[in-house]
Amino acid sequence: MTAEPVVLALHHVSLLVSDTDRARRFYEDVLALMPLDRPDLGFPGAWLALGDGQQLHLMELPDPDPKSGRPEHGGRDRHFALRVADLAPFIERLEQAGVNYTRSRSGRASIFFRDPDGNAVELMGA
Repeated sequence: MTAEPVVLALHHVSLLVSDTDRARRFYEDVLALMPLDRPDLGFPGAWLALGDGQQLHLMELPDPDPKSGRPEHGGRDRHFALRVADLAPFIERLEQAGVNYTRSRSGRASIFFRDPDGNAVELMGA
């Protein structure tokens, strides 16, 4: 008899970016993510640590998705969510960087914003 499939955890999220250095600086400076070693995959990119062995992979490849027409509130678009210990320091960093954000419409302690390439990110307070 075959064992039941078991998902252990999310390993990584991959995002398409138009400029690896710009995207890497955004995630390192605004979200304080740490860079990871990345093998040569034949295209530019960067890997960043999200904690608990999870990673964010930035891939500088052509993006087939349109940038216009996306909802202002990232919670109404595809996005990835990160649980954080405290929203306040992230809100301060976003404001210092001039990045607009919106609060969750569900009543949760969450905010949504977009990276320089329009990818939506949610930060969820613990």
